[in-house]
Amino acid sequence: MLKTGDKLDGYVLDNMEGAVDQAAFLARTETPVAIIGARGTGKMYIARILHAQAGGGADTLVAIDCREFRGRDDANRRIRQALLAGAGKTLVLKSPQLMSTDAQLKLARQMATRLLADTEKPAYLPAVRFVALFPDSLQALVAAGVLQRKLASVFAAYPIRVPPMRHRQRAILRWAHKILSQECASRNITIKGFTPEAEQAMRQHPWHGNISEIRQRVVRALEQKPGGDWLTPVDLRLYLGDRASSGSLEPPLRTFAGDAAASDGYSPSAREELELVLAERVNQLLLAQTPLPLGTWLEDEIVLATLLRYRGQHAASANFLQTSRRNIGRWLQAISSRQASRDGCPLWQEPARLVADWVRGLGSAGPSPLLAGQGLLLQLLESHRDVATVELRARILGVSRPTYGRRLREWQAMIAPAEQVVAHV
Repeated sequence: MLKTGDKLDGYVLDNMEGAVDQAAFLARTETPVAIIGARGTGKMYIARILHAQAGGGADTLVAIDCREFRGRDDANRRIRQALLAGAGKTLVLKSPQLMSTDAQLKLARQMATRLLADTEKPAYLPAVRFVALFPDSLQALVAAGVLQRKLASVFAAYPIRVPPMRHRQRAILRWAHKILSQECASRNITIKGFTPEAEQAMRQHPWHGNISEIRQRVVRALEQKPGGDWLTPVDLRLYLGDRASSGSLEPPLRTFAGDAAASDGYSPSAREELELVLAERVNQLLLAQTPLPLGTWLEDEIVLATLLRYRGQHAASANFLQTSRRNIGRWLQAISSRQASRDGCPLWQEPARLVADWVRGLGSAGPSPLLAGQGLLLQLLESHRDVATVELRARILGVSRPTYGRRLREWQAMIAPAEQVVAHV
């Protein structure tokens, strides 16, 4: 059992349906541990508890963010470096299912045999503890084709499941008040707290984004508040219509049988939520014949979310967006000039939040997030091509008619190979 005095700084200690106690128990073993939970549920918190209960210090926990690997060679190189320097440390692999197939299999082989790869003479792995953070069950990720079965098997012994916030109702307000206190302190402002109506709205909200979503909503509310007042449901954007669709979002069909995760335990991904909300916004604009430039705003939010992910570092952000550092600086002035329009549009507030959530969880390999976001919106617009003119669709994308046609052709050319693969399966 975790003692009260073991509470980690910056977190609210809730029971997480036994995840905390399970982590404390597994800390006594050398078993590789999978921590499973939807985005923002506190998986890294559980990893830190496990590490601390095993007697590790802050300087011996090494987080390896697999989202940042650019490919097989980069993954193998960085993991090898971590293994060679890992004696006495806990290696926490964040989203290892995002690694290439070869990199996953190589890591699995090293963990299973406890032997280092690529050495002239057999050499054992140093005494290192392995923890991996996964967004879904190992079975689901294997069935989806993103996690290799051999890597799943080495983490399959005693997985820890971190429940979503909607299953931790008593902890929602504790997290909200803790986050509010943290954010007010960092801004040196004073807010009295949440109104009773806001607390009631928070209890009823589905919180698909979990703890991360609580922080996002509090931060956005504080950005609009001068301080000294109470936060209301409107400040948190939890009023009717804001998330009604997400609350009723049905899980997609699973591609495998016997999945233990029923719909009650399903949490949509940020990508799924973003697609749903954008589809609603496109439909609203087409019905009202109001061509807001959603495509331009979407690109703005992707750039801003990327800068937030890399803490304002233009070089790292440009690398992630697959563009030049010069472009980042050039784009920011135009993005800033459109900020008032974006922030002043109620229809855009929820997509903006979800873009930040989506970008934070993306891997670095694959197409640029700018292209992926553009393709998503194009797909939604083209689904209405029978009822919406090219002119209207182009204005919603935020471009001219010729540019819309060119981007549509580029997008169709990009997805054609994938469609051909599906057709031959």
